[in-house]
Amino acid sequence: MPETLAGPESRTLALQRALAGLVLDAEGEAFGGNASGFARRRGLGEPDQQAFLAFRDGLSAYRELARLSLMDPIETMFPITRALLEREGAWEPCLQAFLEARCVRSPHYRDIAPAFLGWLVASGWGRSRWPFLPELAHAEILEVLVSRFPETGLPAGLRPEPRMGDRIVLHPATQVVAYGHAVHRVSEDGPVPEARPTHLLAFQGREGAFQLLELTPVTATLLVRAQSEPLAEAARELGVSDLPALWVLLQDLRAQGAIGGFQAAPDPRGAPRTPLA
Repeated sequence: MPETLAGPESRTLALQRALAGLVLDAEGEAFGGNASGFARRRGLGEPDQQAFLAFRDGLSAYRELARLSLMDPIETMFPITRALLEREGAWEPCLQAFLEARCVRSPHYRDIAPAFLGWLVASGWGRSRWPFLPELAHAEILEVLVSRFPETGLPAGLRPEPRMGDRIVLHPATQVVAYGHAVHRVSEDGPVPEARPTHLLAFQGREGAFQLLELTPVTATLLVRAQSEPLAEAARELGVSDLPALWVLLQDLRAQGAIGGFQAAPDPRGAPRTPLA
């Protein structure tokens, strides 16, 4: 049994920890059956133990409401992940493990779902059984991350058409992602993805709507590398020989809103790079 903390500051901290445990820990489920015992095990003194007993019903309601507030954005943002785990009886254990990890540090409601994704990645929970689980969760939240990306201006002086010595400047909301499973093809009725390498381009269309394109591995790699090195150099190293077709693709992606424009790539030696037509 933990020692009862002394002093007003220590008492306040103990109360805060007890209330957090009431909401986040599995033990809180049985709180109503022994409220004073719960308080005692959390290091609270006799007056606080009696207070927990006197306000047992209100504290139980507080627990339920607080947990609903934490779980609602997760259930809303990850419906396919939920469908997958529910049919295996693992959804509630997953949420409980997340809550007990105390990963939500932000006071903002919008940060709960990203915190859940971060916990899945960092903890490895369920990955031995479902190796695609972090990828599935990321694919589900990807639309929100891209669609709600804050408005950010593009650099000045971008060209609408690429030149050989240019680098690509993606729109700030655009993301090039790679998965080991085709997680963008799943549904609540079929939540298990095919195991195959998948490369995607996620971006805001011209009207702000979320767009998702499946890319070849070479195209995905080029879009990443050509953000820091000249297009011609990246294409050569990746074995892309049909430059006219590449130019058409890049201009089409710019027209759709995925690419912001093109600008001269920096010279690695620090000298200005001469633009190539």
